[in-house]
This record gives sequence, C-alpha cells and structure tokens, in this order.
Amino acid sequence: MELLLRKATQNDADLTFEIEQSSFKEYSDAVYTTEIKSHRKEFDFENIQIVEFEKQSIGYLEMDEKYHSFEILNIMIQKDFQNQGFGRQLLNIVIEDGRRKSKGIELQVLKNNPKAKRFYENSGFQVYFETEFEYKMKFSHANRIFRN
Repeated sequence: MELLLRKATQNDADLTFEIEQSSFKEYSDAVYTTEIKSHRKEFDFENIQIVEFEKQSIGYLEMDEKYHSFEILNIMIQKDFQNQGFGRQLLNIVIEDGRRKSKGIELQVLKNNPKAKRFYENSGFQVYFETEFEYKMKFSHANRIFRN
C-alpha cells in the first residue's frame, strides 16, 4: 500500500476539484459552496501534492510550511479510497516531516465533520480554539510520545 506524492501543477486544478467534491462536499456545502471556476481561479498548486496509489490519483495534500510550523490546509482522499489507511499514512508522513524539521503542525476541521475531528484527535492533535464553524487543532510531538 505504497503512496506516492508528486508536486501539483497548474493542470491539476480540475483534478483537485473533483477530489474535493468526492470527499468533502457533504461537509463543505453546509458552510460554503465552491464552483469550478472559482476553484480554478484560487488554485495554488505551489502548496499541493497529489497523492497517487497504483498509478491513480486518489487525493491531495495542501500544506503551507511556515517558519515554526506546518499548516495543513487540506488532506483530501477520494470517497472510494477512504477508510483504507491512506489518510493515516499521509498524515504520518507530515508528522514525521514535522518531527525531522522540529515544526509543530496545525489545521482546521469543520465542526459538522466529527469523523475528521476524531481522526486527528486519535493522531495526537488537540483543539486549541474554535469558531462558529471550525475547530483549530494543533499537534505536539510530545503529546504523541506520551499517547503511545
């Protein structure tokens, strides 16, 4: 079950839109709507890696590397490939990279997506702030050591 990550290009805008619609639409529609035109316009391929499995694009990772931390903007796995360990494998890659570079990891989860919140909590993330629609979560390498 080997995942490959490849740097996204401008040509991946439609692919990432399709992946987002497949994996996240049921949660995002309650908060905002995304049209393909606006997705293409706002698409920032510089921070995106396409997740491939057996020569098929099954998801993407969007992450912003800051001085002291990584901010995970999106981890999207197509619906047909969810619950097979791909998200966990991808998150472990990010966590290991953060450990190697001594960086914390932050992300946001929609409140109407409790499954995603549990996934991140089970991986060592903790809520540190919340808004009307989202939980802001942080990962600490120390918390993960004590949890295992």
